[in-house]
Amino acid sequence: MNDDTTWDEADRELLESLARVALLVDPEPPYLRELGRAALSIRRVDAELAELIADSQLAAGAVRSVAATTMRILAFAHGRLSLDVQAELGDAGWDLLGVAEGVEPSATQVDVETAGGVVLMAQLDVLGRFAFVGVPAGLIRLRVVGAGGVDVTTEWVRLAAEG
Repeated sequence: MNDDTTWDEADRELLESLARVALLVDPEPPYLRELGRAALSIRRVDAELAELIADSQLAAGAVRSVAATTMRILAFAHGRLSLDVQAELGDAGWDLLGVAEGVEPSATQVDVETAGGVVLMAQLDVLGRFAFVGVPAGLIRLRVVGAGGVDVTTEWVRLAAEG
């Protein structure tokens, strides 16, 4: 078919049938719209984006619909910066333990930002470690701000509400 073809009734019925099958077999994840809104909420156009290079949840083999877990290991990288994070579901939300390498620890801060606008802040210790307790479930991203103009934000990741 070309672009100026008019759809006849049989074509429309076939497309509607295929759409129903797609909804049953591969439904839209419930957080997809939230992720879309969050992606458009970038307020710092000068911040660099760190790439998610490892996610223990994705390593389980799921392509799109990933079952919730109570522990995740995430790794991000951008240039010299690497950010490794262990996320564990606790009683009050997610507890994050991490380490940032490739930055000066004494002059670097890590923020956790939620899609709902909550921002939690932590200063790196002398070994480059940081911790957050009670991070709300949902979409989050990390931001690393340090000396020498370092301003790196991770892509959004979703921490499930339940394990």
